[in-house]
Amino acid sequence: MPSSPNYAERRAKLRQAVFETKKPPGALLITSMANLYYLTGFTGSFGALLLTPNAERFLTGGIYATQAQYEVPDIQLVLNPTLKEFNETLAATAAELGVSVLGVESSTSVAGLKALRKAAHKAGIRVEPVGMPVDKLRRVKDGFEIARLRAAAALADVTFEHIQRLFQPEVAEWDIAMEIDFYIRRQEAYPAFDTIVVSGERTALPHGKPTERRLQKGDFVTLDFGAKLNGYCSDLTRTVVIGKASTEQRKLYYAVLEALQRSIDAIRPGKRGKQIDALARKVLDRHGLAEYFGHGLGHSLGILVHDGSGLSFRDKQPLEAGMVLTVEPGVYVPDFGGVRIEQDVLVTESGCEPLTHAPVDLLECEW
Repeated sequence: MPSSPNYAERRAKLRQAVFETKKPPGALLITSMANLYYLTGFTGSFGALLLTPNAERFLTGGIYATQAQYEVPDIQLVLNPTLKEFNETLAATAAELGVSVLGVESSTSVAGLKALRKAAHKAGIRVEPVGMPVDKLRRVKDGFEIARLRAAAALADVTFEHIQRLFQPEVAEWDIAMEIDFYIRRQEAYPAFDTIVVSGERTALPHGKPTERRLQKGDFVTLDFGAKLNGYCSDLTRTVVIGKASTEQRKLYYAVLEALQRSIDAIRPGKRGKQIDALARKVLDRHGLAEYFGHGLGHSLGILVHDGSGLSFRDKQPLEAGMVLTVEPGVYVPDFGGVRIEQDVLVTESGCEPLTHAPVDLLECEW
């Protein structure tokens, strides 16, 4: 695997996608921080990349002057003066490069687009949204990214193993969530999102927040967490039982597990995300539980934990080798509880490969 990403090659692919079209803009402006990281390696929280067919500029403020010089050494740096509006510097830089039409990402906010257009108009530049070209490139991961995603998934696995000692009565949800976050940070990583730990009837809340509720014998406990390690994310969900599972708990659990396994078995290039989502719903419907599955089957993983299209009824594009996805069927029964089991997988040429390996069989926690 490559020891570092080839940012210049990524930018070359982006240029081809944007400028070799029927009506290309004169330049492309990238302001999404995830996209900036993908294209340059910049890890700050404020900056912009301006690309023309033959030139490129990286713009940021004085607070990131030294960091940008270190992280983005191969692009000419433009520093915004302290008392000048950033959009004015963007417009002036584009004008210096002879730009008349500036393309921007469609994810730009309405307020951001309005402010940029005002500054660009003064410089004689028209601003037009051009879709999400970088996001399309990020959909398929290269070898460097896959290696980092493997490492993030492995950290999620060992975190789950580490936390199991707390699966006992009278331990608070908050204590488990804090231990997960602390353990991930001690491995020189960050939580990829706000850690979810819910128990008892609260497991019927797919995105419930941890509270001071203490685990009780017979509880379902659902944990959903991930690690952001070296810029890339993992996402793992497991549901366990404190003590012995009831007949109804086992029914829910193994229905969800069947949906998970059948879905993973069906993933391969050419399949559409919505087809895999429909398969999971069909399995749950056979168990009389489809009405309790209220979210998409999965999403892409990468620089962001929700890194683009994946496995939902909206995803009509064929899957491609190199995509990394979550597969996370769940059922949530009000006043009873819920089950979600989530795996991270890599789409391969012939199917898919699990990246997370924490056990998925029902864990009944004796103490």
